[in-house]
Amino acid sequence: MTKIKSFFQSFGLFTKLEFQKPYNYITSDYTNSEEKKLELHKVYLKEIENEENDRLNVIENKTSLLISQTGLIFSLLSLFIPFIIDKVLDFDLYLKILFIIVLAFAYLFYILTINNALKNFNVKSFNYVKNSPNSVLSQQELSVKKFLKMEIKDSLTAINNNISINNVKASNLISAYNSFRFGNIFTSVLVLFLCASLLFINPKPEEIRIENPIEIKQFKEYIETLKEQNLILKEELKTKQKDTTEISTTGNNVYKQ
Repeated sequence: MTKIKSFFQSFGLFTKLEFQKPYNYITSDYTNSEEKKLELHKVYLKEIENEENDRLNVIENKTSLLISQTGLIFSLLSLFIPFIIDKVLDFDLYLKILFIIVLAFAYLFYILTINNALKNFNVKSFNYVKNSPNSVLSQQELSVKKFLKMEIKDSLTAINNNISINNVKASNLISAYNSFRFGNIFTSVLVLFLCASLLFINPKPEEIRIENPIEIKQFKEYIETLKEQNLILKEELKTKQKDTTEISTTGNNVYKQ
């Protein structure tokens, strides 16, 4: 059961946003008061913040790219669906069912891809901690040491919070990637299925249907009647030919006399 749940969660299903802090420290535990060390610690923490900002840019760029690629494939697949369905109409029932299942899974995973990727653009769900200019205005009377110490504590809070947010966005991106990968797999299976069916499965012959056909009753009797009439006509023609021959012969004899 756990494996099945983790399998579905890998596609972003049955998951909730959980902003787990990567570090368990408390900012008030920072008690250093040496100015040189304060400067060094500030630079070190700023590097971590910059790295996390770069990580955020990478996540958002990959998310945008994944959405654009999925939208393109989704549009192309929808464009060729009428043509594909027209080819599948002549297949047997079990092949039609197989085709529908593969097509449905392909669409489902592409929809999951877009859904998981769009989660990263829900601004209300991600509250980043950043330095505020009000700190300078409200703490003008602080000494350099105290101000550096305050700035370091702010950085410690921001780093712990922002890393947890970026981890959630990275998880959404991974779920979107897994869905995109499976969508491509089912699309490839769909293409192979269509190619194989067109190459190895003979389409059903076209049937010509006559609407409101005329039913000829007693067809055999009708044929026999036509044959009898034909024989009668032949006998009449033979009789006429004999009469014509006899007349022409009698006329020639009279002329000779």
